[in-house]
Amino acid sequence: MKPLLVSLVAVMSAVGASSALAQSTEVDWVEIRRNAVGDRFLVERNSIELRDGAVWYWEHRDFPQPNNAFIGVELERPVYGATLYRSVDCVGSVARLRQIIARDQDQQVIRRINYGDAGPLSQPQSGSSAAAVLRFVCEQAQVAPAESQ
Repeated sequence: MKPLLVSLVAVMSAVGASSALAQSTEVDWVEIRRNAVGDRFLVERNSIELRDGAVWYWEHRDFPQPNNAFIGVELERPVYGATLYRSVDCVGSVARLRQIIARDQDQQVIRRINYGDAGPLSQPQSGSSAAAVLRFVCEQAQVAPAESQ
């Protein structure tokens, strides 16, 4: 877990896509769930930011087996992890993928894909691990404004 967090900290610093991360001095990855096949779903708690009516955040998924299909583009190396930057409409539970970083077994970057405002939309199935991530992010966003006042 520590090597993953160290590499994710380095990537998060380099990416700079979230102003919350740029302002934050502490990285706080929280494991939200592990699904039936062993995929781990993590959220960087300090990246959660309410902006333009949506909640923006970084998520990371670890795959115990290669999961190139998750990335949606053909890659020559096997994908064992993906770091995603997303925005979510918490009322409708619809998320937009803004950026994805595919990683190999050593968590080295294979490919970065920036979608910006044209990223694909998704609405996770109720009870799924992806739905648990959205629920966590939306609950954290509701708490954050009260804490900052």
